[in-house]
Amino acid sequence: MTFHEKLKQCREARNLSQDDIAEALHVSRQAVSKWENGINQPDIATIVLLSDMFGITADRLLRESEDIVESIPVASELAIGKRRFSKVARIVLAAAFGAMVLFALLMVRVQIYPM
Repeated sequence: MTFHEKLKQCREARNLSQDDIAEALHVSRQAVSKWENGINQPDIATIVLLSDMFGITADRLLRESEDIVESIPVASELAIGKRRFSKVARIVLAAAFGAMVLFALLMVRVQIYPM
């Protein structure tokens, strides 16, 4: 089911008119009509407001298929994420080590040459 179909289904399930949605979101009824007909889509802030209004997540509102198999990441995607995390972790660790070395040098200097 596509976004525009879900939007219309959610609106009708709550017995709301396009005017009700438009008024709550401060947009025109024509904008809501275009969203429901798949002509146009709302911006991300409006999608968040719609998901709050309907009591569902934005992810559920936007995803076309709710098949669990499609939501499982591919092994290669997991490996890319793991490598990226490792690179970030190395940078953070290097920065922390550098800060500790600088701190130790400052402490040695203070003890050798007290002011």
